[in-house]
Amino acid sequence: MTNQKRTRVCSNPNTKRNISELPDELVLKILSFLSTKHAVATSLLSKRWKSVWTMVPRLKYEVKGNSYRSERFLDESLFAHQSHFLESISLTIDAYKDIGPWIRTALHHHHCHLREIKIDANYIARTKLPPEMFTCKTLVVLKLKGIVMDVVEPLTTVCLPSLETLHVVSSSRLFDSGSLRMLLSSCNVLTDLIIISKSTFYDDDVFDVSWCKTLVSLKLEGFKDVIMSRSNRISSPEAPTPSSLPFLKTLHASRMVNSKKDSFRRLLSNCPLLSDLALEEKTSRVLLNSDIAMPCLQRLSIITKVKDSTHLCKLLNSYISKLATIAPSFKYFDIHELLFDTRTCFCARVRLTRDPSTLEDARIFLRIVHLEMCIRSERSGKMLVHLLQCFINLKVLKLIKHVYEQGFLYVWEPPRSVPECLLSSLEVLEWRGYTGVYGDRELVSYLLNHALCLKTAKISSEPYVVGNKQQTLKDLAAMSRGSKPCELVLN
Repeated sequence: MTNQKRTRVCSNPNTKRNISELPDELVLKILSFLSTKHAVATSLLSKRWKSVWTMVPRLKYEVKGNSYRSERFLDESLFAHQSHFLESISLTIDAYKDIGPWIRTALHHHHCHLREIKIDANYIARTKLPPEMFTCKTLVVLKLKGIVMDVVEPLTTVCLPSLETLHVVSSSRLFDSGSLRMLLSSCNVLTDLIIISKSTFYDDDVFDVSWCKTLVSLKLEGFKDVIMSRSNRISSPEAPTPSSLPFLKTLHASRMVNSKKDSFRRLLSNCPLLSDLALEEKTSRVLLNSDIAMPCLQRLSIITKVKDSTHLCKLLNSYISKLATIAPSFKYFDIHELLFDTRTCFCARVRLTRDPSTLEDARIFLRIVHLEMCIRSERSGKMLVHLLQCFINLKVLKLIKHVYEQGFLYVWEPPRSVPECLLSSLEVLEWRGYTGVYGDRELVSYLLNHALCLKTAKISSEPYVVGNKQQTLKDLAAMSRGSKPCELVLN
């Protein structure tokens, strides 16, 4: 039955005519979103489509296991592709592969136009990277992800004059300190750098941010420390220190096993455009103990363990109070907690108002108008109650339930008195991942019933969590609302 339906669709003359009448530019753009396997399959549609796929600018391959068939398809399609069109190649593999021949084919066959290489190898794949990958003069984006990655030969020559984006996520020590310095020092237009080590291979190394002064975004994980070389030291100790990272706007550093406050203090003092900063609490304390001028900082994220709601409020008060003086543009503060040792679970995010009339108020919590928070246990439910009582001017409340989280809010206890923000200021309520069971139902019912100024309530449930989604939506629609004009959006 399926084959017959497919035949009828393909044999429809109107369908053929409409597809054939599309301009080549649009057809190639559509095919670029498909895997190469599906793009090649379009060659069976008609004679007109037989070679269209060979002009697709992006090739995407998935090599599963040791399949001779998939490897042969990769070999043949790479050679058949028109050399003057390929701009990007992406390889996803799940077994040991020497990908060198494929990368060399792409580099040699399309050396004038290849701008992007992406390699994603899962936990059972051991990947060998050819040295030619690091001498491609047209390469703009290079993204490498895998548990075990090695360079076939030690890097002795690096030539990546066009590279703007470099992402390396691996548990193996892909580059030693010398090779990494040589690599980064040769990339004169590099703006986006991510190096994440999932093991301890970089524990003995420090990362010198002075290796690449053109960076706009930098994310590091698993190094010993982040430092700045003193090669730019000027003769007069009284003279101001020149900015070593004059373009850096985003800096995320975590799992620094032996970080020192002085190194981070010096680093942060030399990033005049820094607007997004993420650090572990032990590292971020340098902000509390220093008067570092950070004129452009808008967001601070810290990774820490939150004991209870009192501890959470103390963290909020300490950081916001300090940043209110050293970072005049400061707006957002995020707190993350570790989940399963390696991933971070979003815990809480607040946004401060920029209303000039409130900037002089010493009570920091009066300035918080936006709260996002994960709801996944009784502990988080108690934290929410405490925060609602503190943030008396709260206007937006977003509650989030991530797909991979298994916790439930089994019981939710309402506060003894209704928080003032519900009575006088809360206008927007959003809940993503609503389960419709246990404390979730009790909490959303309480919020809808007591939020007297609410204008919009948007609640989305997950079908794989909620047994009967239609019934859950009916229950939500039937709940009483304290604000009659409130628009309830359910999906």
